[in-house]
Amino acid sequence: MAYANSQGITVWIHPWWSRERLNERVSEEQMRRWWRYVIARLGAYNVIWTLAGEYNMNNYGGFGLPFWKDLGAVVKNEDPYRRIVSAHPTPPGWSGGADAPQWSTGEVLHSEPWLDYNQSQVGHARWRNEMIPLVIAADYARQPAKPTVVTEPWYEFIAGNPPAMDIRYGAWSAVLSGAAGHSYGGGHVWWAHLPESPAGQGSWPLEKSFETNTFDYPGARSMSFMAKFLGSLPWWKLEPHPELVSEYPAPFCGAIPGDLYVLYVRYGGRLKVDLRPSQATDRFEYTWFDLEQSKERTRGKVNGGAAAEFHTPEDYPGNLLFKDWLLHIRRAER
Repeated sequence: MAYANSQGITVWIHPWWSRERLNERVSEEQMRRWWRYVIARLGAYNVIWTLAGEYNMNNYGGFGLPFWKDLGAVVKNEDPYRRIVSAHPTPPGWSGGADAPQWSTGEVLHSEPWLDYNQSQVGHARWRNEMIPLVIAADYARQPAKPTVVTEPWYEFIAGNPPAMDIRYGAWSAVLSGAAGHSYGGGHVWWAHLPESPAGQGSWPLEKSFETNTFDYPGARSMSFMAKFLGSLPWWKLEPHPELVSEYPAPFCGAIPGDLYVLYVRYGGRLKVDLRPSQATDRFEYTWFDLEQSKERTRGKVNGGAAAEFHTPEDYPGNLLFKDWLLHIRRAER
């Protein structure tokens, strides 16, 4: 824990993982006692508390929802450092999650005073990955306002399963729809797989060799680029503005209207972006980033005051293989 903190890493603690008939194996009092110990042992480090992994599996592990709500209050009250508290849910259709399915804790726990932010797990499959912007938009509209972080999207186990483009879609669609953060999962890291201590294969398509290191997966490199790009601007001020995008089927736009726009252009092609409330005399600079290569491709300038048309540097049919792009538009210095 100390080493992780020294490297700038805040550790996300799950003292429990919900399982079938957990209430028969562990009593409510034992659960509370263990939590009090974990808080006393680790609370002085930079940590984030999670009530339990998949806390709602098998009808809340048999404890029922009131117990988990009470446990959240216990954790918040026991911690003298007032660390951030949340819970990790199981999505609909997932094993063990059918009894109390939740795409996000926002559906059930949002109003709990101890809940500092919502967590969403969409799970592992392409159709689940596509749910991310819908889940985030729903949480973004809830009151009182609380951050949402996608804490379990589709993991990248081997190259092509899922493709890096799906990894990027999940991350960019989340942040530009209002998420406060997004997680990335890679096979070797998730399984803690090492050549001298190999992980069990199970039903997951884990790449067993180290011919491709997890950190070299295309999706992992894309997440590195995303973190560096967002870190270069006040991303926390961006608000979702899909209505500013027209003539495009996937309008993912985070903006400070009139000043700054970040758009995820999922399929390449043409789109229009409303640059108002700027004036026609205002100038904007724009940059296209090739997300497949994680690098800048072209730059240009455009006038404000109305909807401006943008076209990705590559497009079908000139290029038969479509790919996703990032468009960064910012007001030029006056």
